Amino acid sequence: MFQSHIVVLIAGLFALQMGVVCVVLRRSSGMDRSGLTSWALGSVLAAVAAALAAVQELRPLWLVPESTGLALLAALSVMAVGARHFAGRPGRAAPLLALNLAGAAAVAWHDLAPQYLAGPVALPELAPLLSACHILVLLDLARSVVPSVPGTRGTGRLAALSLVLIVIAAAVINAWTVSLPLAALAQGGAWPRPMPWDGELAMLNVFVLVGVSVSFALMAHDRLRRMLERRARHDDLTDVLLRGAFWEALEAACLRAERQRKSLTVAFVDLDHFKAINDVYGHLAGDSVLRHFAGLLRKTGGQVDVVGRLGGEEFAIVMPDTALEQGRLACLQLATAVRATPCPSEPDPIAYTVSIGVATRQPGEGADALMRRADRALYDAKLKGRNCVSLHPAGADGAADAAPVGRYVTRGQPRVAS
Repeated sequence: MFQSHIVVLIAGLFALQMGVVCVVLRRSSGMDRSGLTSWALGSVLAAVAAALAAVQELRPLWLVPESTGLALLAALSVMAVGARHFAGRPGRAAPLLALNLAGAAAVAWHDLAPQYLAGPVALPELAPLLSACHILVLLDLARSVVPSVPGTRGTGRLAALSLVLIVIAAAVINAWTVSLPLAALAQGGAWPRPMPWDGELAMLNVFVLVGVSVSFALMAHDRLRRMLERRARHDDLTDVLLRGAFWEALEAACLRAERQRKSLTVAFVDLDHFKAINDVYGHLAGDSVLRHFAGLLRKTGGQVDVVGRLGGEEFAIVMPDTALEQGRLACLQLATAVRATPCPSEPDPIAYTVSIGVATRQPGEGADALMRRADRALYDAKLKGRNCVSLHPAGADGAADAAPVGRYVTRGQPRVAS
């Protein structure tokens, strides 16, 4: 069986490895403000604490007994700051820094005062104070992570839950280890310096820091994975679903509507004369118009509506549990909002309109057929002069099939700007 100093050094090596993992995760796009820098620094400080614990075990006269506790407190404090940044609640760095500086000054005074002062000096015991600081920082770390437990799913929730459990268990163990000496101290006894189990407690705390670092790295990895998945499914410019993700959502909505025997309405939206907007105002202004319209879509749409960009200036809306007339009213509201809210631009706002085709799913109808009917309705809206809402009611397939071939939407190839 390994000796205790070997075990704690192995824990320190694991802490250094977790620091490297945090640095690698931080280099990923979008993860630069997730508290990973603080956790990498905290892992390095945990490795330093492990080295100090090993030296304390081998050469106890080289270091003051509280040196390992100070290093552990510094590592915990930096990790607590990183956890708050990860949770989107930065702050408390200054109080934690002041706490660590006060602890270091107290340890230095406790060790040096008897050597330089002539008379006897009554100094308070620092071990219980450092343990109390450890417990407070551990609880603050847990409080920062607790809101992430119900807010995430899968790996992220499991990692957050494991971190909270590890931190709470460590706080309880630290409180228990100092309870008996505190009781003896309250009865007039002396505090053992160092405590008989001081090395074991330091080893435990180092492993706690390694464990919470692993849990936090898993939380950061889960956030990075979800971020990349969102980027793969959402349009960078408008933040609505891309074509492939929209078709997946539409097919799922069709299956759900068929299974539950509920209504499902889709709207196919096209920005009128968008090519002219690009030609007159420039492509950057055209991008601003697309972002502006996407914002109106989210503002006027229902909470369960699914919005996607099918290409260029073409958008589509899936409205679950919505009949044809309800969908028409919603699209009229959207068209009115577009006319009433020009896109902000310099020197003058850019006014634009939309044409919308609406169709409601028939029993047994799939996503392709439903979108073809919505596209035919959009074509009818353009024939009527644009800037209007057109419907494709059930039973109108025969007349619609006479429309020009190639005008209708397909999964793989969007139409050119019109």
